[in-house]
Amino acid sequence: MTNDHDPVETWLPLAAAAEALGSTPLNVLMHIKRGLLAGVEKESGWQVDPASLAALLRQRGEGGAPAVCRSGCSKAGGCKSCG
Repeated sequence: MTNDHDPVETWLPLAAAAEALGSTPLNVLMHIKRGLLAGVEKESGWQVDPASLAALLRQRGEGGAPAVCRSGCSKAGGCKSCG
């Protein structure tokens, strides 16, 4: 999901979003690909919309955030990519 209405300068770098989620940058990209986070790719790298990150964190707090990992993952959440 992309949102080009907000200036990217106010958005978060991928690493910062991963830290906020307690996850990895790759997992954040998976969230963007699946439409769970708004993100854009610029010359400086991927940027995440802080509002979409806050909404996802709020959903997680309410137990409503969807899982991103494959259900057959042998790590079963132990890799921290499911964060």
